Amino acid sequence: MNPLKASAQFAAYVWYTEVREGTKSHDEAIRFAEGNWAAFLPSAHKGWGKLLMRVAKPRRADGGRVRRRHAGRPAKTPAPAMAGVN
Repeated sequence: MNPLKASAQFAAYVWYTEVREGTKSHDEAIRFAEGNWAAFLPSAHKGWGKLLMRVAKPRRADGGRVRRRHAGRPAKTPAPAMAGVN
């Protein structure tokens, strides 16, 4: 997807959810954004679109996870602040 289009669709989605009182379901807002994004091009920014697309990109299951040590397994060296604690 084009970053400008993504940014314009996001602007349309936000506008719809903020302006429409009463029934503003997620699905309605998405349909509005997909159908009316061109009207929001003046408020779109390519950088915001790139950021939105990066955040929305699915990650691999093992991709962004941080491996943590098990609670029962001590670190090889103690932290400098903990060295003096008995």
